[in-house]
Amino acid sequence: MKFDLVFPRKILFGTGTFSRLGEVCRGNGRRTLLVTGRSALRRSGKLAQAEEMLAAAGIAVRLFEGVENDPSLATCDRAIAAARDAGCDMVVSIGGGSALDAGKIVAAMLPQSFTVREFFRGQRNLERPSLFFAAAPTTAGTGSECTRVSVLTDEVTQTKKGIRHEFMVPQAALVDPELTLALPPDVTAQSGMDALTQAIECFVGRIANPASDALALQAIELLARHLPAAVEDGSKIENREPVALGSLLTGLAFTNAALGAVHGLAHPVGALFHVPHGLACALLLPQVCEFNLPAQPEKFDRIAERIGCKSGREVPAALNALNRRVGITGGLERFGVEESAFPRILAESRSGSTANNPRVPTDADLVEILRKTI
Repeated sequence: MKFDLVFPRKILFGTGTFSRLGEVCRGNGRRTLLVTGRSALRRSGKLAQAEEMLAAAGIAVRLFEGVENDPSLATCDRAIAAARDAGCDMVVSIGGGSALDAGKIVAAMLPQSFTVREFFRGQRNLERPSLFFAAAPTTAGTGSECTRVSVLTDEVTQTKKGIRHEFMVPQAALVDPELTLALPPDVTAQSGMDALTQAIECFVGRIANPASDALALQAIELLARHLPAAVEDGSKIENREPVALGSLLTGLAFTNAALGAVHGLAHPVGALFHVPHGLACALLLPQVCEFNLPAQPEKFDRIAERIGCKSGREVPAALNALNRRVGITGGLERFGVEESAFPRILAESRSGSTANNPRVPTDADLVEILRKTI
C-alpha cells in the first residue's frame, strides 16, 4: 500500500478562531488581496474586522469583493490583475467555497507566467509555488480551506471542473463556527449535504487510504447526526460546531483521496442549469449510493453504523430521509434539467471524479441515475 498526504501547514479550529487572522498572516507578506463574496461578509461586520486585524499586523489590504457562485475564469482574471496592480505578495479569502476557490487560484497564479485559462484547459501546469494563502470559510460544506482543488467555470464553454495541484493547498485555514451562524437554513442544508457527499464519495472511492477513511468516517457521523439541528436552529453555536468540524474533516479526507460520480454529474448540471452545487449533490447522492452498493458492501455497512442504519442496503433510503429532514425535496426538473440535455451532461461528466467511482458507470447507468433525480 502506498499513498501521499497533503495538509495545510496550519489549521485553527474553534469558536473565536477568526480573531487570530492577523496573528496567522503576520510575517508572511506586506500587502494582501482580500477576496470575498458579494455582500454577506460586509453586512455581518466581519469584513471590517478582518481589515482591522490585517492592518494591525502591518499588512496593507486590497479588497476584491463580489465573487459569484461557481467563479468564472473571467472573475479570476480580474482578481489576479487587481492583485498584480496592488503589488500583493499574499492572498486571504473569507467566504463560501466559491470565494475560497477564487482566492486559492489567485495565490497560485500570481507567481506563474501564464494564464488561469491555460491552467484550467490543461495547456500548462503550475511551475512555481503559490503565494502565502490563508482561508476562512463562512459556510460548512466545501472544505476548500484545506484542499488542493479549486472549482472554476469556463464561461466561454460553460464547463465547470476542479483543477488541482499540491501548490494550491492553503498555508493556513481558520475554521470558526461563529462565521456560519448567519447562514440561512437552505444554505446550511445544501452546503452540509455537499460535505456529506464528499465524505461518502472519498470513503468508498477507488483511491481511498487509511488516513482518508478515518477522516471521512468521522465526518460522515458528525454531518449526518448534527446537520438537522444546524438547519432547524442555526443560532446555537453548539449546533454549528460539529457541522463545521465535519466539513473540515471532509476537506482533509477528499483532498487526500478523490470524489465520485455524484460530483462528476453535479459539475455539468451546475454549469449548464445553474443548480446550486450542494443541492445537486444532495439529490444525486442517494441514487449514486444505490448504484455503488454492490461494489463496496462492507464500506456501506460501516457508513450505516455511523448514520444509524442497520445495514449498508439502508443507506440510500436514509440519505433520502435526511434530505427531507433538512428541507431538500423535489428534483432537478424545476431547474430545467430534462432528458434532452442528458447527452451534454454525460459528455462533461467523464472527469477524474467519475473515474474514481467504485463502480464504473456506463452512459446508460448515468442516464438512469439522472432520470431518478429529475
